[in-house]
Amino acid sequence: MRNRWTVEKEPVLGWLARLSERGLREVVRLGEETAVYRVVEVPWFGYDRAAHGSFANVFDAGVPGREPLDLFQATCRVTSRVAYADPGGRLVEDDVTNIGAVLAAAPHAGPHTGRNPLDLSAFPALDSAQEIDLMIESYSDVWLPWCSAQYEQGAHLDDLADNRELARRHTPRLNEFLAGVAESAERTGGALEISPDNTSPEFGFQLHDHGVRLDVDNPLERSVYQRFGGRDDPDLLGALRRAAEKVRRTPPPAPYRAAVCAWTDHVGRQLYEADRVAVLAALRRPDTASAPLSRDELAGISTVWVQIYRRRHRFAVDELTG
Repeated sequence: MRNRWTVEKEPVLGWLARLSERGLREVVRLGEETAVYRVVEVPWFGYDRAAHGSFANVFDAGVPGREPLDLFQATCRVTSRVAYADPGGRLVEDDVTNIGAVLAAAPHAGPHTGRNPLDLSAFPALDSAQEIDLMIESYSDVWLPWCSAQYEQGAHLDDLADNRELARRHTPRLNEFLAGVAESAERTGGALEISPDNTSPEFGFQLHDHGVRLDVDNPLERSVYQRFGGRDDPDLLGALRRAAEKVRRTPPPAPYRAAVCAWTDHVGRQLYEADRVAVLAALRRPDTASAPLSRDELAGISTVWVQIYRRRHRFAVDELTG
């Protein structure tokens, strides 16, 4: 076997939790118990796991003159237990510090950079002096059953690679960890949610607020993307019409289904913070000269996407034309 997952320069998976200080301590211990986030070294105050034991105990005891957030945000070396293919193609499950180095050592098609398999960062909540926001993110899709195959020869941007054999080994531990984080957050009135700005839109179908969906199928969709919202660009409905016209001219080969995606990176647009209901309303009752999309215009198309920066909303054709 070979590794078909990648390591990117930007986060591809992200969750955000609102916690108490006690909840943050629980997260550190959960990371150790599930083996998805174990601190093994913190050079600035001389911590070494081999010499000093569990970091959770050190974190609970505290360091004189330092707040818990100072300790948590310190530069440290961590490991996550993940499964991967070694240079000989053998399946290995091990505690990994640098997921990019693992990828670089074995045959692969995608990019790689030096990253932890999982990153945690904590900071004071802007709207609450008593609470902490915790970001959980990964720069690798190694945790997903379906990874990006876009770097493989002849691949389309939407093509996915089957990573289920690896994900079934290590992702249940990640899900156990995230479920525990959610419980800690909810205990004090907080929550754990997907962070759209830290998650690649094409992976959203595999995720929920408390973890990764391991039982999903490859959607086998190929999208035509059309930008909107910038100078001289069409409006939202105009972008979708142009994308649909491209599909009619060049439909995807079997077994792929056609999808159209209107996207913008103008984060100041009115729709940026809009939820799915508001985006659907904009498609059904446009405030521009464009008429709503008709069923004939969307013939042969399975899905309509609207992507605003990294926030992606999915609509069935019947929702727009029914």
